[in-house]
Amino acid sequence: MTRSPRAILLGAAALLVLVAVGAVVAWVLIGAHNAPPQLALSSAGPSGSASAIAGRWTVGPGSQVGYRAREKFINQPAETEAVARTSKITGSLVVSVQGDGIVKISQMKFTVDLASLTSQDKYANYKVYQRDFFVRSIYLQTDSFPTATFTADSVSVPLPAGGPLSLDINGKLTVHGSTKDVTAHVQAQAGGGQAEVAGSISADMRDFGIDPPDISFTRAEPMVTIEYDLKMVHA
Repeated sequence: MTRSPRAILLGAAALLVLVAVGAVVAWVLIGAHNAPPQLALSSAGPSGSASAIAGRWTVGPGSQVGYRAREKFINQPAETEAVARTSKITGSLVVSVQGDGIVKISQMKFTVDLASLTSQDKYANYKVYQRDFFVRSIYLQTDSFPTATFTADSVSVPLPAGGPLSLDINGKLTVHGSTKDVTAHVQAQAGGGQAEVAGSISADMRDFGIDPPDISFTRAEPMVTIEYDLKMVHA
């Protein structure tokens, strides 16, 4: 049966309406997604003298550690960023002055409470706490592996003439019962009895025996960025 021009036009109009509705739904679910920027130094300032920064430093109030991972939400074509963070962090490091402006950073150990990770990104109409429940209980298995720990022996670097110190620190990351070698990209600054250390570590969650989360409403990529902003105080 041959369709009339009117029927064809009506069908085309209906198709356009469906496409428009689909675009609006995609915008609501994904376009309205909002994720915070990556953790970094709160402000760039001059580092203190070598003698002023020597000693033991511990994690203080205002510190944050978390993860950032790409995820695809309910089979939509575009990916968004899942971001979760916690302020439950303990740890310390020791700074010593070796002369000629060389600073040695040693005895680095930091532990994070994974069970307290809470999503920071937001969707217009989706409660991200549902993701947190699945990530904690099924994938990170925080009942059995409640913490993650980063350790490093030592690194020696020249004290910069001004501005923050930038360096890479090779260490070991323990998550989900597995320990792997990782590199922490670090920026640090100190002055006035306070210090701040911020940066990131890139890791493949599969290396730690963690399957990339694949839930009915979202699927994550295996690569994850561990980000941190540690406000350090003299012990």
